Amino acid sequence: MKISNQRVLIVVLLLLLFSSCEKDITFKLPDQTVKLVVEGWIEQDQFPEVILTKSSPYFSPIDTAALLSSIVQDANVYISNGTTTEKLSLVYDSQYPFFFYKGDTMKGEIGKTYNLTILYEGNTYTATTSIQPLAKFDSVWFKLNPNSDSIGNVFGYATDDGSVYNYYRAYTKILHVDTDFVPIYGSVWDDKFFSGQSLTAQLYHGIASNIVSPSSGNDRGLGYKLGDTVMVKLCTLDYETYKFWVAAESEIYSTGNPFATTTSIPSMISGGALGCFSGYGATYNTLVCK
Repeated sequence: MKISNQRVLIVVLLLLLFSSCEKDITFKLPDQTVKLVVEGWIEQDQFPEVILTKSSPYFSPIDTAALLSSIVQDANVYISNGTTTEKLSLVYDSQYPFFFYKGDTMKGEIGKTYNLTILYEGNTYTATTSIQPLAKFDSVWFKLNPNSDSIGNVFGYATDDGSVYNYYRAYTKILHVDTDFVPIYGSVWDDKFFSGQSLTAQLYHGIASNIVSPSSGNDRGLGYKLGDTVMVKLCTLDYETYKFWVAAESEIYSTGNPFATTTSIPSMISGGALGCFSGYGATYNTLVCK
């Protein structure tokens, strides 16, 4: 097959055109202001806890040195219930973030409102939350997957209180495997579609952290293993806590998906900090997977 000289000339001209249009472009990313990041919570009959870290630019490396430098250990943190104010103490833990602030006098009470105040580097940050009336799973159970003789799922059955609008968050903890309670996948929901009704929820085991590998092991996936002892935790939330965590989970689940829409996560902290101060009314169930 012969190629005409005219076609060869056109190809050469196009190559010259595109090569002459090449230009090195350098992007200068805007400087990002480092902000205080807060994750605090208080649960009924438990002391309040607050984790403080600093934000980092989106394109900055995430390594051990960066994580260690983000930990805030020199803030003054206070919790008040409107009558009593307590200064939280800095406590060491063997896992990241290694240091957090914890009370040892004031415990959470159902129906009360709590105010958080943080003094750090000349700035004052505040937040408010409340502990809502309790809800519970009437029953929880384990069921093997049809195609497995060792891995199955945990379910919970509950009845919603139709007299008020409710917000929930659920966790599970596999004893001797998980170091703490892990939010289930899709852990936050409201009762918009089942107000006053009963429902059965499948409690998928979530990921303990985006920094470390799942604590439950790859052999379980999102499920549980025959013989596991599982604690189930169901929490009630106020609206502001719900709004924060439902947005945060949406962003976490979409990470790495190029087609996902970025979610704007609302901050519960005033004064320019990021993060949340969550009140939890918590109930617990325990079952053995058998």
